[in-house]
Amino acid sequence: MSSPDIAGILDQSKELDRLRKDQEEILLEINKMHKKLQSTPEVVEKPGDNSLSRLKMLYIQAKDLSESECL
Repeated sequence: MSSPDIAGILDQSKELDRLRKDQEEILLEINKMHKKLQSTPEVVEKPGDNSLSRLKMLYIQAKDLSESECL
């Protein structure tokens, strides 16, 4: 392997590490939201609560990161 090949592989590895770190942070947030909603489901029914919208956004972010990882 040439030096540019190794440098490219290292760059890709760093990018994958960053994506996985971001995924982990989002998954932790999703899990916190699920626990909150399971313990107090009545919160969702209150006007102005955006818990479900936030949860949906987190799932979309996780999906996007997962797809980025495959590229």
